[in-house]
Amino acid sequence: MKNNAIALALICSSVAAIGFSTPAKAEMGKNSIGPSVSFGGGSSNFGVDSKIEISDNFSLRPFAYFPNGGTDLGTAITYDFKNTNDGYRYRRASSPITPFIGSSVSFFNSGNTNITTVSLVGGADFEVNDSIQLKAGVVVPLNKDAGQITGVTVGAGFRF
Repeated sequence: MKNNAIALALICSSVAAIGFSTPAKAEMGKNSIGPSVSFGGGSSNFGVDSKIEISDNFSLRPFAYFPNGGTDLGTAITYDFKNTNDGYRYRRASSPITPFIGSSVSFFNSGNTNITTVSLVGGADFEVNDSIQLKAGVVVPLNKDAGQITGVTVGAGFRF
C-alpha cells in the first residue's frame, strides 16, 4: 500500500509540474487530472489519469492504477479528433465531445511480477464546463502473453 501511495504522489506531482510549465500562450483548461476506474476481467481498479495537450491534436495521457496490491503506471499518446467551428488557432470546439485514438505503454508491478504492455486506446472526452471533463476509453492490449485483457476506463478530470 505504501508503494501505491508513493506512485500516486509521483504521478500527480509530475502532471502538475508539466501543467504549470506550459507556455504562456497556451489556453487554460486544456489539461486535466482526476480519479478514474478501469473495468475488465471481472474486476475494477481505482486510479488517476490525466491529459496533457502537447499540440492542437495530440495529447499525452499519463495514468496510474492500483490493482490488487500492485501498481500499473503508464502513458498513452493520442490523436484527438477536434471538431471546430472556425479557422482560429485557439478556438473553442463546436462540440463538447472530443474522440481520440492512440497507443499506450504500461508497466505493472506486483511483488515479483513485472509486466510491460503495449495497447491500442480509443475513447472520448466530454467537456462538462471550463473546470470539469469526463472521460471514457477502451484499452486493447497487443501482447496478451501474460494474461492482459481488454478493459474499459471511465473517469473525471479537473481541468487546468
